[in-house]
Amino acid sequence: MKQMKKFLYTVIVFVLVICIFLYSKPIARFFMENFIYKNDMVIKAANQYKKSLDISYLKETTDFKPNSRQDLLNIIYTILNNGWSEFTFFCDENYDTCFEDAKSLTENPEELSNFNNFVHPYNSFNHLYIDINNFGKIHVEVEKTYTEEQITFIENEIDTIYQEIINDQMTIEQKIRAAHDYIINNTIYDSEGAENLNNEDYKNQKSTHTAYGTLKHHIALCGGYSDTMALFLNRLGLPNYKISNSEHVWNLVYVNDAWKHIDLTWDDPVVNTHQNILLDHYFLISGTELLQKDPIHHTFDQTIYKEGI
Repeated sequence: MKQMKKFLYTVIVFVLVICIFLYSKPIARFFMENFIYKNDMVIKAANQYKKSLDISYLKETTDFKPNSRQDLLNIIYTILNNGWSEFTFFCDENYDTCFEDAKSLTENPEELSNFNNFVHPYNSFNHLYIDINNFGKIHVEVEKTYTEEQITFIENEIDTIYQEIINDQMTIEQKIRAAHDYIINNTIYDSEGAENLNNEDYKNQKSTHTAYGTLKHHIALCGGYSDTMALFLNRLGLPNYKISNSEHVWNLVYVNDAWKHIDLTWDDPVVNTHQNILLDHYFLISGTELLQKDPIHHTFDQTIYKEGI
């Protein structure tokens, strides 16, 4: 009898060891998802800068258990668009390439930067940290581009400017042009900044890649021009986002039932005479017109920015 009990005990222990070996990962995942990181997975309310944008490349989601790379993109977009500073989620158990897909995002800063083009400038990131592990847990932490102090300054400036240059008698095109012209007439392209693109100290001091530098110091790189224009387009209630390639960024706006390109940087050229020049060569033009004018510097990924075609 004792021999039988000992045998059964051995069998039970062996079965338990096998089960733990086979199911240790799902068990560990269950405890992480339902206990350890449960509080980090709470879905918070969006901030006041959330945009409602109907685009092809990304969609808002309420399903935070991705089962594909596109699901991952949609979740990160949702985190940024809602203005969350951090969020934790778990991949679907059947998403076998989750780790690899998430890792590929962390290794591709140019792809990550595309997210900034589709969210409100105040919800854009300066750095996006994505931490992943083998259990399918993904933690996203956002370092915002704009501080609260900068936002307060910018909003006060735009309030004042808006009242000075825009009125209810204007057509929507006239209102967009007023913003376009004001920004260009009061901004100088930051040629020095263009030579210090990788100098973090210079970027932080001048902030010419943001609307803060544009409105505070009146100098800008293309990021400053496009962010400032985006803020005016948002104020006008127009669907809009930015388009970028590896060397440039500009605006796209939906007006009068069509998507149109606006490039303030190229409408504010740097000339040898140092004159302030205002152009409208890149003001509310179609994708076809854009590429006819400049098929080199204004090329863009048409699978991402389909509305710009």
